Amino acid sequence: MHSLYDELAAKLALDPSLTKRGGPRLDTGLLLLGRREELNTLWKAAAQCLSQIDQADQPPAPLSAAVDDLRSAVEKLRPLFGER
Repeated sequence: MHSLYDELAAKLALDPSLTKRGGPRLDTGLLLLGRREELNTLWKAAAQCLSQIDQADQPPAPLSAAVDDLRSAVEKLRPLFGER
């Protein structure tokens, strides 16, 4: 199953032009801009979950890989949504 974002990312990979107006780059930007509040809320929830996991010392073993992926994503988005 592919999401709308997956489809746009695939189109962008085929045509990564920075100078072209419109196309998948603009569509992706509009998609993300349209969901900016939800992305911000998601980031804050993920950051809070990670903080609670850190306070609990160690996540359950089946969640370890997912927690690592979540932590990586949160850190990459911290410049956008974290405190300045």
